[in-house]
Amino acid sequence: MLFLNLVVTAVFIWQFGTDYLVIFCSSSILILIIETGLALSGIRKGVVYVYGYKLPRVADLLLRALVDGPAICVPAFFVADQFLAGRIMFGIAGSTLVVGFGSLYMGLADRRDLRRLGPGEEPLVSRRAMTRPGAVMLLALINTGCLTALFLIHAPYRAHAFTYVIAYSLLVMLFYVINYNLGVRMVEIYDYERREYTMPSHFFQAAGFAYDSAYEMALLVSPAYWVMFYLGLFHYTTIT
Repeated sequence: MLFLNLVVTAVFIWQFGTDYLVIFCSSSILILIIETGLALSGIRKGVVYVYGYKLPRVADLLLRALVDGPAICVPAFFVADQFLAGRIMFGIAGSTLVVGFGSLYMGLADRRDLRRLGPGEEPLVSRRAMTRPGAVMLLALINTGCLTALFLIHAPYRAHAFTYVIAYSLLVMLFYVINYNLGVRMVEIYDYERREYTMPSHFFQAAGFAYDSAYEMALLVSPAYWVMFYLGLFHYTTIT
């Protein structure tokens, strides 16, 4: 996935300009900050191996940032660029192909690892609570600031910004749909009476993924875009 991110970003820089280098770097730095905070707080746990070699925690965080940040941010910026250039279908098809391929590769790799488990072995399940009151209120405060920053962007750049955010949300949703159908990512509800996690209906799954992609992901990661805008680092070659 890191190799795919580097190749796609390099092609976009070559064809469309240095804005893609800016969004690649800004999204990587933002995810690195978020992941570091999660690791220091004890929320993000686990061990990462690459070709059988256990990565140091710093290398793990850096690799996660370089993969998770640009994987969606760069294609979403591409969609916004192509929308304003009038090449709508080209933008949608290109970003869908890139994110769809990456999502399918990751999902198949996770499913392969699940099938390799021996008798009696349990998979290492990673869960993220979506309803903790403190986290929900903090996220609402952060997202309010992000929305304000996006609305304060003046035209015609505001249209580019919101197209980017919407594209980001839809591309994350594509990732979730592919991985859900492969059986490696899903929404679960904890049943306090039975003291176990249960699988809700497909409709609830879709609602949970939509909430996460639009609210918890797109807005939370939007500073990778609007901070760079206010710093004047984007050139917007498609806006004349």
